[in-house]
Formats: sequence, C-alpha cells, structure tokens
Amino acid sequence: MIVNIGLDVGFGDVKIVANVINNEASEVSAADVTLKYPTAVAYAKTGIIGDLGGDGEEYNFNGRTYLVGETALQCQDLFSTRDIEFLITYSPLLTYKAIKDVAAAKNISLSDLLSAQKHLCLGIPLAYYNRRHELENSLSNYTVCGDIMSFDAIDVRAQSQGVLFDYMIDECSQPVGNRIDETALVIDIGFNTVDILGVVAGRPSKEWSGMIEHGGICRICDDLKNYLQTEFSFNLSEQVVKDIICNGYVNLYGSKKDLSTPIRSFKEAYCDWLIQEINSRWDKFLKRADRLIIAGGGAYYTDNLQERYPSDFVIIPDMPEFGNARGFFKYLMADKGNA
Repeated sequence: MIVNIGLDVGFGDVKIVANVINNEASEVSAADVTLKYPTAVAYAKTGIIGDLGGDGEEYNFNGRTYLVGETALQCQDLFSTRDIEFLITYSPLLTYKAIKDVAAAKNISLSDLLSAQKHLCLGIPLAYYNRRHELENSLSNYTVCGDIMSFDAIDVRAQSQGVLFDYMIDECSQPVGNRIDETALVIDIGFNTVDILGVVAGRPSKEWSGMIEHGGICRICDDLKNYLQTEFSFNLSEQVVKDIICNGYVNLYGSKKDLSTPIRSFKEAYCDWLIQEINSRWDKFLKRADRLIIAGGGAYYTDNLQERYPSDFVIIPDMPEFGNARGFFKYLMADKGNA
C-alpha cells in the first residue's frame, strides 16, 4: 500500500489532497481524498466531571495531551496560530491527524496506513523557505499516541508553489499546454500571510516574489473580533471568528445574530487594502504577465481585485483554498510518472 499526500498546513486550516493505492498499481492515480479541518490546537484539560464529558479525540504528543481541529474550537484557550514557530512545532501533530482522517475517509485501519509507504509534499510560507529543513526534520520521525510516524519521502516546497503546480499540471499529472512557459503572478491569500510568487517563463523569480505577513484574511478577523467585543462584549479566538465570517452570524443567547452587513464591509475594506498593496509592488510585473492566479481561502473575498483586470487574465481555480494541497499532490504524482 502506498499513500501520497499533498498537505497545506495553513495558519487557518489544514488542507489534505491524497490517494491510497496498491503496490501493484502501475499507473499514476488521481486523488481520491480531499479533506479540510481547522488549524486549531489546545491543551486537553481534566474537568471536574471527568469522563462525563464528550468523547473528543485527544492526542498525546511530546509529553502533553492536546485537542486538535473542530473539537479544539470549543476550548477557551486556543493556541495562536500566526507564528512560524507554531507551524514547525505542531505540524507533526497536525499531520498525524491528517493521516488519521485519510484512514477514516478510505475506511482503512490507522495501523495499516501507518505501516504503508507514505510520500508527503507540503509547503512553508515563502519568507520562511530557508527554514524548510527544520520543518522536514520535525516531520521525519516522531510519536503521537504511541504511534511512530515516519515518511518514505518528504518534500517541503514554498507556499504558492503548490498553486503554480496546480495550474501547470492536469489531473493525469501531465503538463497543461504551454502553461509551463508562462509568466504569471501567483497571489496565495491565506489566513495569516499573502504569499506572492512571481513566475518568469515558467520559473520562480526571486526579484518578483514576496510575502505580506499578517496580510491574509486574519485582517478581516481582527476587524470582526473588535466589532464583536465592542457591540456584544464577546472576546472570541480568531479561529472561532473565522468560522463566524464563513457562517455570517453569531449565536447570541440562543438566537442567531445576523452579521452579514459588517462582515461585507470588512471584506470590502480588506480587498481595497490588498489592491493597494499589489499595485504598489507588482503593477509593473502584472502589465507584462500572461496570467494572474489568485488562490487560497482569501480568493473568495477578491471580487474588487478581479474586476480590475480582463476576465481571461485572471485565473481562480475551483475550491481555491485547496490550490496548494492539490498542487503538491500533483507534483508528487508527476514526479512518480517521470521516475
């Protein structure tokens, strides 16, 4: 059994695109698992009611017990996820949960999946690419819940490279037309960062690439968090606020309080700010580019940005939040096809 995983451990959500194939399979297979869960981590606490509480999954890692994903969102003291140290420290735990979720999705026992050949490709924010070896080392061999985790191959790429791979490579792991030779600007709008990859004739350009730290949709979360605190005396974690933005309402004393108007205002203000950032630093490059590719979860909030350019110039992939994970998976499979 062979497991191939394209993984995007974002500051907001973990995205997974994977397949599980038999050793006998000779062809390069497409993805058959696409999953997402919040990048939410909290310490598991022992309450006064003991086992009377829910059956939330707990994970033992590095001598502590944690809640991860949806169950962690109910905790009062969620970890802040905006720091690269968080990413390097807790990516092993988040990756273990990803493996567990793939096993559940495929109805395979976790022990069988852990003993299979495992190939992993994941990203690290563009400005921290020089720390990719730290991330690779943290994932190379570790233990969660008594299970030993290791991979037969780990490839750490820059965030936004996955989006580029997703654009250049089709579902059969073949290059798409002349896209591999295009000049393009990739704008990958994540929760915390906006990774911007300049691509000249199909190759990444150091000169035209950069990262806007704290420039992602966390800015919308900050505005809404302040609004909720001022209007309703709510002091909520940014991960919970992110869910409120997606839902458009907050529960207040048993009733749903519609927040679509302030959320729309904050989204528009964010998009206007992002347009100014892009114009001030990348306008000259865009005028000479073949394509503008917008992906990441923040791609859903960029209507004003898209309207500034010809419709055939702007590319937004389906389910843009999975752009990196999908591209990393395609890269893995294309590499196998060329082996």
